[in-house]
Amino acid sequence: MDTDYPEPLTVADLASHAGLSERSFLRRFQRATGLSPASYLQRLRVEKARGALERGTKAAAEIAWAVGYRDPSAFARAFKTVTGLSPGAYRDRFRIPASRARQA
Repeated sequence: MDTDYPEPLTVADLASHAGLSERSFLRRFQRATGLSPASYLQRLRVEKARGALERGTKAAAEIAWAVGYRDPSAFARAFKTVTGLSPGAYRDRFRIPASRARQA
């Protein structure tokens, strides 16, 4: 998931990749992460978007697409659910100035 997060991932695909039945995969995944695969993927995508909003200048819709959301409004809702802020408000609050971003 960490490398293919922008792609549409199904439980069937993930279970097959892990060599498990869907039921076993779901049970083990939940035990290991405390989250369902869909919740984990949503948080992973939002985390990637947070970094892009902090360091870049791309529009939120472009970032949404880059992290796997095909609907910018769905991305905005998911982002706000996870962070408590809209993508724009998050960028306004946490943007890293270009000079500091280059040093990091």
